[in-house]
Amino acid sequence: MQSPVIVLNTNKQRESGHKAQMSNIAAGKTVADVVRTCLGPRAMLKMLLDPMGGITLTNDGFAILRECEVAHPAAKSMIELSRTQDDEVGDGTTSVIILAGEMLAISAPFLERKIHPVVILRGFQKALEDAQKILRSIAVHVDTNNREQMLGLIKSAIGTKFVSRWNDLMCNLALSAVQTVACRTTDLEAASTDAESKMDVDADSSAAPKQAAQPTSAASVDAVASVASSVTAEGAKPSVPEVDVCEVDIKRFVRIEKVPGGEIEESRVLDGVMINKDVVHPKMRRHIENPRIVLLDCPLEYKKGESQTNIEISRESDWSRVLEIEEEQIKHMCEKIAAVKPDIVITEKGVSDLAQHFLVKNNITALRRMRKTDNNRIARATGAKIVTSPDELKEQDVGTDCGLFSVEKIGDEYFSFFTKCTNPKACTVLLRGPGKDTLNEIDRNLQDAMCVARNVLFNPYLCPGGGATEMALSVQLAQRAKSDIDGVEQWPYAGVAEAMEVIPRTLIQNGGGNAIRTLTELRAKHAAGQTTWGVDGEKGVPVDMNEYGVWEPLAVKLQTIKTAIDSASLLLRVDDIVSGTAKKSE
Repeated sequence: MQSPVIVLNTNKQRESGHKAQMSNIAAGKTVADVVRTCLGPRAMLKMLLDPMGGITLTNDGFAILRECEVAHPAAKSMIELSRTQDDEVGDGTTSVIILAGEMLAISAPFLERKIHPVVILRGFQKALEDAQKILRSIAVHVDTNNREQMLGLIKSAIGTKFVSRWNDLMCNLALSAVQTVACRTTDLEAASTDAESKMDVDADSSAAPKQAAQPTSAASVDAVASVASSVTAEGAKPSVPEVDVCEVDIKRFVRIEKVPGGEIEESRVLDGVMINKDVVHPKMRRHIENPRIVLLDCPLEYKKGESQTNIEISRESDWSRVLEIEEEQIKHMCEKIAAVKPDIVITEKGVSDLAQHFLVKNNITALRRMRKTDNNRIARATGAKIVTSPDELKEQDVGTDCGLFSVEKIGDEYFSFFTKCTNPKACTVLLRGPGKDTLNEIDRNLQDAMCVARNVLFNPYLCPGGGATEMALSVQLAQRAKSDIDGVEQWPYAGVAEAMEVIPRTLIQNGGGNAIRTLTELRAKHAAGQTTWGVDGEKGVPVDMNEYGVWEPLAVKLQTIKTAIDSASLLLRVDDIVSGTAKKSE
């Protein structure tokens, strides 16, 4: 008899075949169970202690899983899901994990019956295609220019969060911030063309087209709504509008500044930018109305050599000349800056004492060591251009859109405010609150709310919330499984329909309701075609979402279902797990 051939190193851990698949399913279910109680308005909080001793209090699925350290590769893949969901749509991070875990759980009986994973995946993919069609059929159009509708939508998104007690305030903050930075790409091009021709045209005539194109941030929202309504008018299915319709860059142009102290009600969205900096010289002005602003990306210091430089001086007069050259160069730089008559100079590098002296003589206020991201926000809010050298400064590089510059002390720190901007396309959200942990949680919730508002601007369609959408998918997919699907694929297809019930079921359980009775009532409602019936997360009872007013963006629902089914499919195709780490030697 031939001796066995050992191909893999025997020190490596290996699981293969059915055992590997069941191991992946168990890992996925475990991760889903961790965040299951964090779904809905009655969600429980998790307290996480990091290695440095910091505490995180949150019920946000992504924030919880990000702090968890897991060893199993399938569990790591599940955690990656919530990251994808957070990057793509910013909401639904808990739902996607719960749904993916349930998709894996319903696959286990099929694998036990020796159904091939590829057949299961085929059923899943058919169910995914049909689910997307059903979602689009039950979605309703929203007028993004209607502030009341938008506030109601954001309210339902953060109603499950820690900040739900300050619902109205947070919704207003999120919507104002998103509407401030929302702008059409065509307007961006028009603005750049306008800036280039600023010297050649009269100031009034250059301002007119700009105001006509974008009188308020609501105008850009209106533009998106008009494009969306034209899509519907043509009889097309609800779909994402063209990519170039709108630009809403929350990450770069909305800065959330957390200042401990004061009350949460004092939080507000500034019509401009706020920076944690003070002026560099005590004699510089700290309150300027309609300032002229110059932004630099170079140091206002004597330029030193790139590498170490040694100078040998034999006469005392030479040493005096070296000092004179340094002074002359800094004076030349300050004169170039003063030539455009700015009130404020902001640089990303340092400002020497000598440069401060010359700037104070010219009555110019200076801020130094500004972060690149902050400089970009100031440029966008004030209309200034960032210049790399004072020699290249021109009149059109000066920002004049800011109405007021002031330095204020909040707590123990000084903050510079650039406010009353005419058409700011960047803003700062000032958050006040009792402590750092509270502010961090409010920050996370506000990010979710802003993502929801952004998604609706891009794709102005809503689905009923409170598990109504998932229940509609479950009932309609179950009906199709019986009538349209043949063969073994019918089982996994019907399994997807069963898995969709996990969201309403979890909402009922977290709200303290009777899961079996409520789900039976919901199935009956949806079978009769009442697709807007879902779960009241507070009490765990059925309710019509049209009256209850909980709606969610179509983009979030589509992304949740796609991500959950695709990830479950990926893990089911794994039939061998070889651990890369060797077993510890005895």
